[in-house]
Amino acid sequence: MDKTEALNLLKRSEEQLDKDSGRTRKPRRTGITMSLVFDVANQGPKFIEPFQDLVDRIKLLDTMWHGNPAIVFDAVAAYRAMNMDVAMGGTQFEIAKAQNGLKAYIKLLKSIGINEVEVENHASGATLREMQDEVKMLKDEGFIVVGEVGKKWWWKDPTRISRDLISVERTTEQALGLIEAGADYLYWEGMIVRALIGPQLENTEGQKQLREVARAIDPAKLILELWDDRGQSNHPLLAWLVKEFGPNVNLANIFPQDVKWVEWIRHGIIFEMDHPYFRWAQDRSQAPHWWQMEGPDYDVDMQRGYALKPAR
Repeated sequence: MDKTEALNLLKRSEEQLDKDSGRTRKPRRTGITMSLVFDVANQGPKFIEPFQDLVDRIKLLDTMWHGNPAIVFDAVAAYRAMNMDVAMGGTQFEIAKAQNGLKAYIKLLKSIGINEVEVENHASGATLREMQDEVKMLKDEGFIVVGEVGKKWWWKDPTRISRDLISVERTTEQALGLIEAGADYLYWEGMIVRALIGPQLENTEGQKQLREVARAIDPAKLILELWDDRGQSNHPLLAWLVKEFGPNVNLANIFPQDVKWVEWIRHGIIFEMDHPYFRWAQDRSQAPHWWQMEGPDYDVDMQRGYALKPAR
């Protein structure tokens, strides 16, 4: 087999995987991947460029403490040239509010070339009405606006009743309220999504609540964050979300080095959920789609690498 034949074979295999997964292409309404960038110098646009078709939006947190701040301007321009929406993330939004500089912040965003703003309320104490006003104001300024639902810490989060459970009613109220105000998308806070699924996929009550909220929101507007909690892997939880909602679930906070891993999970060709595409391809009568295949017992599997070891 010569090089051309080999490349054609690889391409056909990729196309078949996309077809069997119903994988969407850019510009996407579902199947969105948002990548979270902490190191724009080493994992910026050049890092993502080879697989740019897999990334739809960028949350660029690494905007300060650069020897030459021009790196931020250059990165934003490069991301936008690859048809990616770019935000600085909610952290800078709350910094601007804390320093009473929201008007200056908007001017800064426009000068940098940012086209998306995340409205969040981890610590500012804003009410839903105040968040709605912020959404409307930013829409009037011409930005794509993403409203974040919930907070990282549950103790002052009105959408939660404990660390691992939410109020479905209050969560849905906040989500739909932000959409009503004009938010183009919602990010559901990653620590909440992680807690509801359970770090060992064990929180069945929380999973039921997650499904209930997801059913109440347009899937083209809801983007599910996951946060890497204290060094624990997100991959099992991402696989759970794909199994539950299909390959075109909207996912956020994916580190640049994990984008390809997530795409493998979206196609069922990795060890998470025990290679469901391979098992389904052997006998397609087992399920209408590969992501509906039975999954393994993660209670057992997770003990191998993620459970706390007893003290000695």
